[in-house]
Amino acid sequence: MTALDPVPPLPRAVAWRYRHRYAVLDVETTGLRPEAGDRIVQVAVSLVDPRGVVERSWSTLVDPQRDPGPVDVHGITRERLVGAPRFAEVAPTVAELLAGRVFVAHNAGFDWRFLSSEMSAAGVPLPSRQRLCTWRLAQRLDLPVENLKLSTLAAHWGIDQVRAHDAVDDTRVLVEVLREELTAAQRGRVRLPVWRVGGRDPLARVLSRLRRVVRRGRRAGAGGPRR
Repeated sequence: MTALDPVPPLPRAVAWRYRHRYAVLDVETTGLRPEAGDRIVQVAVSLVDPRGVVERSWSTLVDPQRDPGPVDVHGITRERLVGAPRFAEVAPTVAELLAGRVFVAHNAGFDWRFLSSEMSAAGVPLPSRQRLCTWRLAQRLDLPVENLKLSTLAAHWGIDQVRAHDAVDDTRVLVEVLREELTAAQRGRVRLPVWRVGGRDPLARVLSRLRRVVRRGRRAGAGGPRR
């Protein structure tokens, strides 16, 4: 599938089984470690409904206020960053886009760490409460591929990758990979690896543990778990 091909909705069975609204995203960065001072230099987000239809796409370059890092990888030079906003300026937009949606990325922990770091520095809460990694979902699908890189999955499903390591193109490709994964997962009745992240205070966690203890006690009193 090429970047210009029309994208039809996924089968209704997919949306019925996985009733999520997704924020599919990718970031390009100055390095690999936000805790060491690396920053985001580009972010792209596509909002996808439960039937795999893109509702809105948004992207921007970001001034990292430092060297842009591996230009040979992402191609983002100092010249391209002239006039780009700082992350704090776009943080409210990012929060608005992610609110109420499942955060989706390939190797999602990487993008999550960077976005969390940038949002925290900007003083804007990261609103996502659920996260889905397309790499981990691919693990559950038993695909006939040599590895689970985004480029490999794209080639497997015939998705045209125009410019690797560009957040805009990577997000477009990732939307198509997600659609293929959801379709395959629905056929195989695979549970999505959607993880809850943040959002619960310490009291809520304590109460949740107490409820589990009570339920185990009731099962034990009834003669153990039923088979």
